[in-house]
Amino acid sequence: MNLAARLSLWMQGAGVGVGAIDEDLLARFVAAENSREFVCVTVKSSMGALRRFLIDAGYLTVAGADSGPATPTQVEVAQWCLWMRDQRGLTEKSIAACCYYAAEVLDLVVANGSVQWPRLDAQVLNGYIAERGHRYGVVTRAHIVDAVRCLLRWALSTGRLERDLSAGILKPKGTSRGLPRGVNSEQVAALLAACDPGTAIGARDLAVIMLLVRLGLRAGEAARLSLDDIDWANGQLKVTGKGRELILPIPVDVGQALTSWLKLRPVALDRAVFVRTRAPRHMMTPSAISGIVARISGLAGLRQIYAHRLRHTAAMDVLAAGGSLAEAKELLGHRYTLTTMAYAKVDLTSLRELVVPFGQVPR
Repeated sequence: MNLAARLSLWMQGAGVGVGAIDEDLLARFVAAENSREFVCVTVKSSMGALRRFLIDAGYLTVAGADSGPATPTQVEVAQWCLWMRDQRGLTEKSIAACCYYAAEVLDLVVANGSVQWPRLDAQVLNGYIAERGHRYGVVTRAHIVDAVRCLLRWALSTGRLERDLSAGILKPKGTSRGLPRGVNSEQVAALLAACDPGTAIGARDLAVIMLLVRLGLRAGEAARLSLDDIDWANGQLKVTGKGRELILPIPVDVGQALTSWLKLRPVALDRAVFVRTRAPRHMMTPSAISGIVARISGLAGLRQIYAHRLRHTAAMDVLAAGGSLAEAKELLGHRYTLTTMAYAKVDLTSLRELVVPFGQVPR
């Protein structure tokens, strides 16, 4: 809003109206702002948001929107995106990542003005994965494989492929996944003790850690949490993530931590629960939420811990307390039980360590 007001004042001084808004005008505005002795920080932090608002409101036309007819790959990718959005419930960020990593494989089988799906085989796919991922690290190579598998599932479900090719895709070196790792009760206590609830930052950090540990939220879910999502009357919390909504009960200790933070929460530009304590005060990013956990773990004298390990802890605590796999699945908001079964493997592994080998039972 501050940047929009500055743009409006600048346009008034230049004698132009909203009909003259284009990329060239915005570039002139940014240049004028950057030429000031004291540059407003919102010019760097909020220009993208202002541009998206102008596009959505119809004041700014997207450059290159009518650049020509779509290619065969673009036509197929558009249908794939609809499937990921409507059938899989993926977020726009996840959809964009899948397209970025996997869409180019279709260019390899384009012939006679269309995508020749029968030409896709394990050799073509593995060659693409190897070429696409050779300059990336382990994590990104795993994302490339996942994106290609998603593309193949869509093609199979829509009849473009007659057989599932996923089994023929090789896993990149170093992408084998281990069992989920949580943190023990002593480590959780150390994290909570490292937060100073008497300060705004400490109260916020304490509320973040309590939400992650007790309710198993993802960093992105905690970041997107809004003040309107808290139902104090019924003691419930609405959590939005991966295209789904979950209603979770608010434990007493979580409610107390949230209350303490909200009493100290500064006035912000939006209604996010967790906001920056320095200007511009707006919703924190998922990486910032995970960064809180990493910073607090350092203050607590622990090896660096990130947000997702606290989510693992919440699931493993449910099973350790005698809860069922279905209860852990409901808490975490998993779509498939198979995803939650990884935590059952952790539980079984712990049990095996306690089992006395046969023949060594004391008499």
